[in-house]
Amino acid sequence: MKPIIVAFAFFTLLSLQVNAQQINEKIQEVYGTFAQQEVYNNPTRLSYLTDIIVNRVKIVESPSSTNNKFPKLSSIPLLNKYNPALTYDEVFNPDNFNPIKYNFNFYTNSNMVYRVDNTNYIIIIEPQKIN
Repeated sequence: MKPIIVAFAFFTLLSLQVNAQQINEKIQEVYGTFAQQEVYNNPTRLSYLTDIIVNRVKIVESPSSTNNKFPKLSSIPLLNKYNPALTYDEVFNPDNFNPIKYNFNFYTNSNMVYRVDNTNYIIIIEPQKIN
């Protein structure tokens, strides 16, 4: 039984490390050379951005219909204040989508839904949970 617990703990830690690395890559993409100053030196902002990346953005497949009422991802401006070289993704990959590079309204009280252009994907942004 003990080897199973040790293996589980190892894979949990490995998963957390990979997740932290992915979060850091997304922050670095958006904030570039300002990442330390604007995010890592500000625990509240780091926690907020991590919550968005890990918990609040869901991507699901949903066939497009002719009366599609969701705004398209391409209509959302990029958040390129800190990294002017930031660009839209040429190919959408739900596994590495970076929601913080878009100027989404993360402060609403209800779910926000966006259609990824020319795909069957929608992006759902859940409201922030206040403790």
